[in-house]
Amino acid sequence: MLELENNRLRYLAAPLTILLLLVFLTWPSRLLADDKAKSQSGQVTIINEEKNKVGLTILPILYYSPETRIAFGAGGLLTYRFGLFFKQSRPSTLYLGAVYTQMKQFSFQAKPEIYIKNNSILFTGNFLAERFPTKFWGVGASTDESMLESYTPQTYFMEIGIQKKLFHNTPLYLGFKYHLENTRILEKEPGKLLDQGLVSGSNGGLLSGPGIIVNYDSRDNIFYPSNGYYLQAYGFWNNRIFGSDFNYISFKIDLRSYISVSDGQVLAFQAVLDTSVGEVPFYKLPRVGGDTLLRGYYSGRFRDRNLLAFQSEYRFPIWNKLSGVVFGAIGNLANSFRDFTWDNLKYAAGFGLRFKIIPKEKANLRVDFAFGPGTTGIYFKAGESF
Repeated sequence: MLELENNRLRYLAAPLTILLLLVFLTWPSRLLADDKAKSQSGQVTIINEEKNKVGLTILPILYYSPETRIAFGAGGLLTYRFGLFFKQSRPSTLYLGAVYTQMKQFSFQAKPEIYIKNNSILFTGNFLAERFPTKFWGVGASTDESMLESYTPQTYFMEIGIQKKLFHNTPLYLGFKYHLENTRILEKEPGKLLDQGLVSGSNGGLLSGPGIIVNYDSRDNIFYPSNGYYLQAYGFWNNRIFGSDFNYISFKIDLRSYISVSDGQVLAFQAVLDTSVGEVPFYKLPRVGGDTLLRGYYSGRFRDRNLLAFQSEYRFPIWNKLSGVVFGAIGNLANSFRDFTWDNLKYAAGFGLRFKIIPKEKANLRVDFAFGPGTTGIYFKAGESF
């Protein structure tokens, strides 16, 4: 059975890998060449002679979170602005990182985002391989601590996508994505829910399917926004006709707003709606916690089919490259929308520090201290939480 599953995975991965090579190697170079040809035809255009430099930041990775404890590794961020008028272009990025943690977890990720054609086309990718021992408390918004069990999933994930700007002066994109993910549950606690096969996805499985994404992004900076809006809505369809072991549809809306209230001071807001319908494996259910949404809760401490959450941050300068934040968040989960109540409301708050590591791009290292009812979390990572 395992050999058959691996053969099917290789069968599906081959054409997607070829498509990936076409997208990220062939298409961008041709489109950039077209841009250059058009700019040289017709009337003479005077171009700024200042060189567009490749930005490369290589750092040792050292962070802490409740899910990993101490984590260490190495990572790199490559930034470049494509196009003749590169100062008007958004930075294209390639992130590479490899991490090993105190909890014997390891992860390798490659994540490119490429803007071309004067920001009118965006290519995205996400490639992940990890073995990540973690915890599970069952499904629902009121699971008891006594239900805790440990398990070890091994995951290989690939997602590629393309988005096209719909209007010249409006940063609204419509795009297509495809994802392929294979998960195996390597270790379980004897006699617990996963060991008895009482939860969908107890043995892992293959996910495969297309998705549609709508993206509106008017932020003035993708690393540390001080003005603008960000809206991303996407849905994925996993089905056996694409080779998936599970039939389900997932849909997520992520809305963010950034308001500059004074010199260097920013109010940031985020609202998230995450829902899924069908045969959803437990490890893909919407969940709270982690270093981005409702910090202070262990990632996956609560999970269910539907999630609604809100959070906000006040960001302010302290001195030179050092700045600070205070934040708060509320949210809840339910099996269906009509089951949402105030009884099991999750909430957390906290504060943090930021240190600018790439001044040109305003990219930060962050440390956050978060607190909730009966729970705490410390997070030391790169980039903003949202």
